[in-house]
Amino acid sequence: MSDAIEALARKAAISACASLGVMLVDFFWLLRDEITFVWGDIRRRPLYALVYIIERYVGLVGQGFNVYVSLRIASLLPVPPIYCRIWFVYQAISVQVLLSSMECALIHRIYALFNRNSSILFVLVLFCTFQLLALGASAWLAIPNMQHSETCYVLKTNINTIYFATTTMATHFVMFFMIFWRGVKLPWEWSCSAFGRVVLRDSALSPLIVSLLTFAMVLCNTDVIRTSLNGNIIYYWLFCTMWISLGRIIVNHSKAALLEELKESAGAKRGELTSEIDVGETSSSISESRTSQNPSVDLTSTSEVRIALEALKGRDPSNGAFSFAVAKCGEESPSSGSSDGEDVNP
Repeated sequence: MSDAIEALARKAAISACASLGVMLVDFFWLLRDEITFVWGDIRRRPLYALVYIIERYVGLVGQGFNVYVSLRIASLLPVPPIYCRIWFVYQAISVQVLLSSMECALIHRIYALFNRNSSILFVLVLFCTFQLLALGASAWLAIPNMQHSETCYVLKTNINTIYFATTTMATHFVMFFMIFWRGVKLPWEWSCSAFGRVVLRDSALSPLIVSLLTFAMVLCNTDVIRTSLNGNIIYYWLFCTMWISLGRIIVNHSKAALLEELKESAGAKRGELTSEIDVGETSSSISESRTSQNPSVDLTSTSEVRIALEALKGRDPSNGAFSFAVAKCGEESPSSGSSDGEDVNP
């Protein structure tokens, strides 16, 4: 029996290590964006930056601890039962902290997509409240009765965890449906724009993946899917999925905020140029102003948004106004037949 548990625990540890590897890849993938859009924006949006920093670094350390525990379980070193109970409580708390953070970010985005509709906000808060209460009920009923080995390897999942799984699946499916329905109702031009694609992609994929994982959890806990790894691998991948989703939602939110600032600054630049023309600016001065206008900024291109951020922070030494000479690498800025600057394409 111990040999079988050792083999299964080793597979669960390999799965935990794989989830940590995915998280590390995503961490280094977004590191440049983090430095540009999160650390560089920490003074103006401290709440988002603080949530991102805590979630990103504490979550990564937490998953490292999870891998350590999984390796210890695979080593078949016996521990007191109270340690196993603490480990299961830690799992419930860590999942709920990440889940609540991701749900708050999604609620904020859905609320904005529905033009701050209070009824939509009430429905989402109600579902999230039920999900939180269901997790507490599942932990209260399941953890004391969990069947596990001397090394904390779960031998049989407890049916009481189904309360958490079903409410989480329902909550995130409702979020996915709202985002999908709103994406269909919004103007096609907005949905197909770089900004719209990023918003809809992040907002829809995150609840969809969480719903699928919790649906698999429901099937395992009800013995529809019978596998000896039940209760030992879903936690690691649920932790990994929520960590990646929350990080990308916050980073792309910061990109969107930058884009809005570029649009507002471009509008101010157009107004300044119109005033100069009204007071009799020379044609040569108007021509110079045309060359300093910015082309479209693609939100999906990190390099272009970073160049735009540097242009937004830079100032024109001739008159102290913001300079918007943002150019794509290897491309020429399209000429304009009017005297005002180009609109920034979201």
